[in-house]
Amino acid sequence: MTATIKDIAQQSGFSTSTVSRALNDDPHILSATKQKIIQIAEHLNYKPNFSARTLVTGGSHSVGIIFPSIERYQSNPFYLKIISGMNESLSQEGYVATIALDDSTEQILDIVMTMAQQAHVMKFVFLYYQDVDPIRNYLDSHKLNYVTIGNSKFSNGIFIDNDNYYFGKLAANKIIKDYNPKNILVAKSDSQLLFEEERLSGIKDSLLDTTTNVSVIEVNTSDSNKSFTSQLNNVDAIIASQDEIAELIYQALLIKGIDIPIVTFNNSLTVFNHQNNIYSYDLKPKQIGKVAVEKLFSIQNMTHLEKKFVYRIL
Repeated sequence: MTATIKDIAQQSGFSTSTVSRALNDDPHILSATKQKIIQIAEHLNYKPNFSARTLVTGGSHSVGIIFPSIERYQSNPFYLKIISGMNESLSQEGYVATIALDDSTEQILDIVMTMAQQAHVMKFVFLYYQDVDPIRNYLDSHKLNYVTIGNSKFSNGIFIDNDNYYFGKLAANKIIKDYNPKNILVAKSDSQLLFEEERLSGIKDSLLDTTTNVSVIEVNTSDSNKSFTSQLNNVDAIIASQDEIAELIYQALLIKGIDIPIVTFNNSLTVFNHQNNIYSYDLKPKQIGKVAVEKLFSIQNMTHLEKKFVYRIL
């Protein structure tokens, strides 16, 4: 019987996760640990046979969809619509989606490693981008193809994103045309997200030739006390960088008994459906998912990708 990672774990006393990472030369595993695990693997005649199986089968007919470990993103309807779009396109390719989802980056990495090593998944889609990412490093080191939904200032690769600058300009133009406010409040998260910066840039550029005053606040989406409410006074209109923030502000306005128009993005929350003074731009998440699959299957070899390609969805 062929030895497995579980067999090595039982003999070594380490977890299957540690064994798997050690066998893949993870830099976060101590050298002594790697040496012990490799010795046991050799004694058991362990053969992962990943490359051979890939050459024979061409890899699994499954695409790994990698969620961020932040809980609020995992239940966000925007991402579920992206996956719906991906599923439509994957079925046409004869593929299915497999989700990598857990409470921490380390746990998601373990899932991705299992996908690659045991299920022979060779194509992945990230539903997020972060500068330091061990999951991305793992895929790069094993020459596995992936695309990213989102964008990066500096990294190479294939990115699928909205034209956030354009949508920022749309939001500003709409709120000026419909409400002609004197004081606009722009509410964004405190996470320094690139798409928010791009939307804010579009908003500010559209308002350069107006007499409208613009102020910007950062909202902590975990702030159940809504400490930002004092900053909602003396404004005529609000632009929220995303629906999640718009909902928090909407709740605060209801409590204060203030009726202020809000323009936001994503069109993913039903709470806004019957509110005449709230408008949310549809960012076409299903189309984003479809384009992600299209570009993923167009990659010949990720290791040769030395440039950055950004595909903007309008």
